[in-house]
Amino acid sequence: MSKYCIANWKMYMNRNKIDSYFNDFLEKDFDKNCKLIICPSPMHIDYVYEKIRTNKSIFLGSQNISEHENGAFTGECSLEMLLESNCMYSIIGHSERRELFNENDFNVNSKLQILNNSPVNPIICIGETSDENESGITKAVLKNQLIKIFDNIDFKDTKEYIIAYEPIWAIGTGKSADTETIYSIHKFLKNIINEINTNNCNICLLYGGSVNDNNAAEILSINEVDGFLIGSASLNADKFYNIYNKF
Repeated sequence: MSKYCIANWKMYMNRNKIDSYFNDFLEKDFDKNCKLIICPSPMHIDYVYEKIRTNKSIFLGSQNISEHENGAFTGECSLEMLLESNCMYSIIGHSERRELFNENDFNVNSKLQILNNSPVNPIICIGETSDENESGITKAVLKNQLIKIFDNIDFKDTKEYIIAYEPIWAIGTGKSADTETIYSIHKFLKNIINEINTNNCNICLLYGGSVNDNNAAEILSINEVDGFLIGSASLNADKFYNIYNKF
């Protein structure tokens, strides 16, 4: 089973910060059995690629992809554009896209259909809100998300399907779910995945939500966790590498 350490830089970095980030980062040892993926803003994908192109241990991802092939969709990035920029991964369904840009599971399914027929591997985000968590319906919400997102998906054994469980109430709050909860939810999700006709494909389950270099080792010790999707802590090169070094 593959392991992943994924950085989601969101809309924080600029070229000066990227230069500083990689000054020492690229000199570090990347000998873990873990894929390291960086997802910069769309404006910086090409710039980051030039930094990492000779490092075979670091992969490039996008924070989003359009569900449209091309056309009059101002501000969107198509699959063709991602391929031209050497992206091998793309995040879809992040909670910020859902909450701020009104995306839903049907949009995520459309994006997954596009990625499924391409060389780009999906990083599929799911998660429950604070209200849903407090109402005790977390598992029902997550099951519903997976069923809708994977509807009519013809799984391919040549692709990597990465699911990132990110409890929305934990993202950017500094508050991570406890290990017992993470284990329980991940075990539940893997059971749901096994019920879906996946053709025994490579499906990995990551955790995200205030992961940092202090709690990463404990979370990674949970058998059902295959890696991390990391936000704030990935903006600091040393902290991000310290998390990667836990694998």
